[in-house]
Amino acid sequence: MWGPIPDDAVEDRAYSRYKGLVNDTAMKSANAQNGHSVFMRTCGPCHKMYGEGGVVGPDLTGSNRANFEYLLANVLNPNVDVPEAYRMVLVTTRDGRTFSGNVVGETDRQLTLRVVGRDNAIITKSDIQSREATTVSMMPTGLFDSLTDHEVLDLVAFLRTTGPQAK
Repeated sequence: MWGPIPDDAVEDRAYSRYKGLVNDTAMKSANAQNGHSVFMRTCGPCHKMYGEGGVVGPDLTGSNRANFEYLLANVLNPNVDVPEAYRMVLVTTRDGRTFSGNVVGETDRQLTLRVVGRDNAIITKSDIQSREATTVSMMPTGLFDSLTDHEVLDLVAFLRTTGPQAK
């Protein structure tokens, strides 16, 4: 039988793969300092940890990072439970520009969006043609897919730390 593969099947396969990869034996060879570099490259543009990184996503310093199940669930399926402050908003202006980001400020006249890799976008409300709030996270799925197994282990080691790593 041919047809689309349900997202659940893909997520289940990825979950099984990484659950098998990250184990006590493998973590003994992980390097949290290398994981810091992986974090800054992969997660840091959007997430802050120990005062370093971006502000598009939540600060991970106080999250439940020691729990691998929690980490894995949030990385593999970031759309399961998205707080309103981190939901993607799509705005199209009357002159055809499109913005996607998180709403960080709003007045009667202006909307301010936090946009990945750019300064905040301040849009005059009278210029907005359409505005759609989604239930989707700004965080893309498949973040581990671009990493080697060793980079995943190093990243998990860094995420499980309890304080900043010496450079």
